[in-house]
Parts: sequence; C-alpha cells; structure tokens
Amino acid sequence: MSEPGAARPGRGLLGAALITIAVAGVLAGIAMVVVGLPEATPIQSVLLELAMAPISVSLAAALGLLAQRARPAGWRSLLVLAGAGVVGFAGVTSMVLAYAVGPRPLVHLGQALVLVALLAALLIELRLQPPRCRVWTVVPDGADADRTAEDEPSD
Repeated sequence: MSEPGAARPGRGLLGAALITIAVAGVLAGIAMVVVGLPEATPIQSVLLELAMAPISVSLAAALGLLAQRARPAGWRSLLVLAGAGVVGFAGVTSMVLAYAVGPRPLVHLGQALVLVALLAALLIELRLQPPRCRVWTVVPDGADADRTAEDEPSD
C-alpha cells in the first residue's frame, strides 16, 4: 500500500511534459502580445488576435495534470466534459473558419467558446480531485511489536 503523498509510477514523464507545455504556452502567448503590440502590420494584428490560443493550450495541459490525480468521473461529470469538448471544438472550428473564409470577428467568438469549455472542464476536474488528508505522524507497521509488557508503565 502506498503512502498518501506518493506519486504513481509512470506519471513523472507525462507530468513533466504537461508542465513544459503549460509553461511554453504561457511564454508563447506573452511573446505574441509583445511582438504584436504596435499593431502596425496585419501580422501583428493576427498575433494579438491569436495570443490567447497558446494560453488555452496551457490551460488544457493544466487540466491534464489535474486529470492524473482525479477520481473516476461519474456519468454527469462525463456528460459535462463531453459538452465542454463539443463547445471547445465549435470554438476552434469557428476560429479556423474566421481566418479561412471570414468574417474575422468570429475569432473572438471562437476564443470565448474555447475558454468557456476549458472553464467547465476545470470546474469538473477540480470537483473530482481526491480529498486532501493530512497525516501529522506516520507510525511504522512493526513499531508496536517491539514493545513488551515490561516497557509498559505500571499504575
């Protein structure tokens, strides 16, 4: 039986990859804002419009980290997660269509849909986290076997 704070085997590499993706997404979003900030060229406008996309990927990676620790989801949670997936897919589709065929303001609607989907998934994943148990002292299994009747205080 493992201790409450022990990591599950095989989760270290995936967790490290998700953390790397999350940090890289935030840094990419910040870089896109810094480069696109003057908004003097069409490329800079596109960078500002899409600066939230890598941050959304970072949030999805954070959801992956939470999903590693989560309890099994019930049918209601799975239904909400499926709905969030559909809304997120609709958001990404509207962003792609906005750049492919227009109109351009659909990008903002798509980003809003993606963020709503990620928020719904975040709320479900937070609800599925195991309760936190605090262990103040840990007594080894064989600690009581070493004591004898002579060690007990007499009244």
